Amino acid sequence: MKVAIIATDLDGTFLRDDHQFDHDRFQAQLNQMNQQGQHFVVASGNQLQHCIDVFDGITGELTYVAENGGLVIDNHGNVLAESLIPRELYQELLQFVADEPALVGAQISMSGKRAAYIRPQDDSAIMRYFLSQLQVVPSLMAVDDHIYKVTFSWQDTDADAHAELINQYFDGRLRATVSGGNGLDVIPPHVNKAVGLAYLQDHWQVSASQTAAFGDNGNDLEMLREADHSYAMRNSILPVKQTAANITAHDNNHDGVLSTIDTLI
Repeated sequence: MKVAIIATDLDGTFLRDDHQFDHDRFQAQLNQMNQQGQHFVVASGNQLQHCIDVFDGITGELTYVAENGGLVIDNHGNVLAESLIPRELYQELLQFVADEPALVGAQISMSGKRAAYIRPQDDSAIMRYFLSQLQVVPSLMAVDDHIYKVTFSWQDTDADAHAELINQYFDGRLRATVSGGNGLDVIPPHVNKAVGLAYLQDHWQVSASQTAAFGDNGNDLEMLREADHSYAMRNSILPVKQTAANITAHDNNHDGVLSTIDTLI
């Protein structure tokens, strides 16, 4: 049976390390998926607008599970589901990271409904690549927006250890998940990509047995468990390979997702 939903992470999964993909090949696949009534879901920890920018020039039905599941948007820009971090809570998080010696030196961004926010000292080319509608503000504490996610990264340090510190302190109130490299995303405790995917499965009346999902890192684990046709990238971390039912024949730099999509459509 052909699957009804194909969901994929972006960085390290659908995208090559140069942040590109084979546009012509994917456009042909998407045309076929749309004709057959199959849904393509972009499931990313990234900001919504960045996800949309990645697929600039691609036409057809694309659904987005952005902000690690905090925001679900359909092809027409309609918000299907969202989860926010209350202002008092993200202010407490920012203060905790500032005060905790083990977390010193963090580069910080906040992803909101109106914009993404960074401090002047965190402004960089990589930040401007990943964050669209970017506002540089003197203090993140003063930001007043609907915040989906706070992202921290450190130079040459262990993001898993930092995530554990945050998770211990904010147990039941916030959850830190490693998103790749030395970075981690802090989101509401009930939010992950699987929550967004499950919402769409219910919305479209599609079962796990009709769902395929691709991932490479820790923030993909829950989503992979939500799909019977789960694929770890050949370049993924070990826990992802241990969780997924399959491993792609090729890594992200050699069209691992696109090659597998050919077999699913």
